[in-house]
Amino acid sequence: MNSARQKIVNLLEQAIGLNVDTVSDSTFRQAVQHRMNALHLDDIETYVQMVTSSTDELSLLTEEVVVPETWFFRHKESFNILIDRILQAKQHSRHFLFRILSLPCSTGEEPYSVIMALLQAGINPDHVYVKAVDISKRALAIAQRGVYGKNSFRSKELSFRDTFFKQVDKKFAIRESIRTKVHFTQGNITDPTFTESLGRFDIIFCRNILIYFGSKTQKKVIDGLHTLLVQGGMLFTGHAEANLFLDGRFLRSPHADSFAFLKRNPNVVVEKKQEPAPLNTEMESPAAKRLPAKPRLRTKKPKPKLPDPVPSPSTAKDEDSFETVLLIADAGKLEEAAVACEKHLQESGPSSRWYYLLGVIRDSLGQSEAAVGLLRKALYLDPEHEESLFLLSLLAEQTGEHAKAVYYRRRARKIRQREE
Repeated sequence: MNSARQKIVNLLEQAIGLNVDTVSDSTFRQAVQHRMNALHLDDIETYVQMVTSSTDELSLLTEEVVVPETWFFRHKESFNILIDRILQAKQHSRHFLFRILSLPCSTGEEPYSVIMALLQAGINPDHVYVKAVDISKRALAIAQRGVYGKNSFRSKELSFRDTFFKQVDKKFAIRESIRTKVHFTQGNITDPTFTESLGRFDIIFCRNILIYFGSKTQKKVIDGLHTLLVQGGMLFTGHAEANLFLDGRFLRSPHADSFAFLKRNPNVVVEKKQEPAPLNTEMESPAAKRLPAKPRLRTKKPKPKLPDPVPSPSTAKDEDSFETVLLIADAGKLEEAAVACEKHLQESGPSSRWYYLLGVIRDSLGQSEAAVGLLRKALYLDPEHEESLFLLSLLAEQTGEHAKAVYYRRRARKIRQREE
């Protein structure tokens, strides 16, 4: 079984860049067994021969191993930022085309959320082209059908469901006028030939997929994402993947949540960064000429920013509130944010999310050992604190503790599977 398993592992790594160590052993075994049962096979070696010779079977196995995790308006702040950038483009031209890519798009909740966000903001979707890509035929079939159960509606505010969906039995079907605005395509994010064929985009959503790849595949995918983005374009990534983009080619977005990055202008010195310029102001050319970007001084090495920007802290009544501290950190005042976190913990007692927040701030200050200690405290209070697990896995990877990194990712993966 071990040699047969290794052959399948090698095949998945070659085909989609999957690091199988990030998938629990039980998930892997169940995936293989499910496919063998479907084919009425009892012998693992026979299955290895079949999956090696059949691209269709390899695709089916991939769909069993890769578990999609998404819901409508996941990380709502990202869609708010998206709308701001589109409105910025609209101010400079009445004839613009804004290109958006969701990769991977899973079962379609993310790209459909883009269209709904546009409509909620009063923006004509005809000014936006939304491309959605996934490797899974099964996921794409669900996306194109557009019918969803309660697991796809996890946000606290669900008024959009009444507006944009029609109830069908116990499920909800997205309205045809929205469904037709998303262009779905099957493709492999690790295949440079495929990604190069997609064109260029102003916004890319690529969240929570790189954590499942090995380092070589991660680099390949990041290179591809950099090529896909227009100059000044914005990339939204997952919280556990943010440090992977701190390679000099991307800048932390000054107006985005903690996990958004801008494609840096290579002609601007590293010590300065640019405000995002209006994007795609000419419909005829996705690479239309941009307005000159206004450089701003950057006093610190870019680190992952923190989520959920809120109004100015000067107007906040509770200066020790979680949201206010996020804003202080987001403004680059990391030491001040750390002091506020520690004050809150002293006055209000232990809290997993406050330990996590302080851990992220310490990591952003380059204090990785302190960050690890704080994240472990968060896990002691809440063993299923997924964000802490993912960040710990990333920090372990950076220090060469690969076994620990795999352990943390497996724990986070199990949490996700239980929530589905």
